[in-house]
Amino acid sequence: MTSEIAERLASELACGALLVVHEASQHVSHKMWEWCRAPYENMHRSLLTHGGPRIGKLVDVLGARPEDLGAYWAVASEIARELRQRPDFYRIMAEQARLVRTTARIAVHVGDAVPDEPAYRNPALPDILDAVGRAGPRPGPEGTQATIVIPFRAADAFCGRTRNLAACLAALADQTHTRSGYRIVLVESDDRPRWQHLFGGLVDTYLFARKAGRFNKSWAVNCGVVHGGGTDELVCVLDADILIDSDFVARNVARFDDDTLQGFWPYRSVLFADDGASRHAVASRCLQRLPDVRHELLRGTYLRRPPGGCVWLRRSLFDRIAGMDERFEGWGGEDNDFGWRAEAYGGMERFGDHLLHLHHRRGDRDFHDAVPASEAVPWCTWPADSAIGDLRKYT
Repeated sequence: MTSEIAERLASELACGALLVVHEASQHVSHKMWEWCRAPYENMHRSLLTHGGPRIGKLVDVLGARPEDLGAYWAVASEIARELRQRPDFYRIMAEQARLVRTTARIAVHVGDAVPDEPAYRNPALPDILDAVGRAGPRPGPEGTQATIVIPFRAADAFCGRTRNLAACLAALADQTHTRSGYRIVLVESDDRPRWQHLFGGLVDTYLFARKAGRFNKSWAVNCGVVHGGGTDELVCVLDADILIDSDFVARNVARFDDDTLQGFWPYRSVLFADDGASRHAVASRCLQRLPDVRHELLRGTYLRRPPGGCVWLRRSLFDRIAGMDERFEGWGGEDNDFGWRAEAYGGMERFGDHLLHLHHRRGDRDFHDAVPASEAVPWCTWPADSAIGDLRKYT
């Protein structure tokens, strides 16, 4: 066994230990955590049982200080040392790690330490948005290649969502694809248009979809496609918290050169960056204007093959399935349902791009809806002839 193999497995085991003790990482997707909790906890017990007393003490320190990179690296280094010296320990833990990999859709990622950049610790909205106005000519009223629909709600300026939307728009303005080849439609759905003054002039179409109470992403997306999409052949549904690279539009539009491709998710895994990593990512992409963010630097939680975040499809497929099911309200379920119906009607591919989700504060309603939407709505029963995108639906 080489040192490289030992270090790779040690990192996997240390990340698993961190996930077991760090509730914030588990809550990135509590359901995915619960589905694979048992194999992770089995691996954790084996690590403590067979790893020796020093590993146990270091894991205790990590549990007390889960945000401490030094505590993490101390655990990983000690595990690697034990793996190199004890073949029996290696065999036991390699099998435990394999069992986790075959089950889990959630995993902690601890990248290299994010460089200390005081000037970029809290990127300001005006600085982030500075690049948007310098983008090339926007599309005209005639059809263009793609409509990118961004559904959005932010209750206040402190939750992180406005920063994330600003970064998303700045990244969309910094693309290798000609700006006139795609239109950006922002749909703000709330009891009042809180953010039109800040973002309305930075997109091709701003729509306000009035709805108090629980957020209805499906309805907001449908409104964006129906009222902002025009005759564009392609539709991208993009969450406002996603930070994209500079080739995002060109790469994904080019994939539709395959006439048999009707829709796809451009990624297999999404990295949900933590607060510090998100600030670093925004600074790198939007202030330093790097073409992409170095994911190996970032710390966060991976979700494997999740249903949301970003999806591309032909407008013809979107129309054939009547868009997203507008009965879903609140948090969860709508992306699964949409993906399953799109798969049934058109077939959906997955590609291997990196997708980065920026940190934001989660509201209580994200987790404590009286009846989760995914339990209240029967899967895949949205009629294909449904009328969609009525902006007056909740007024």
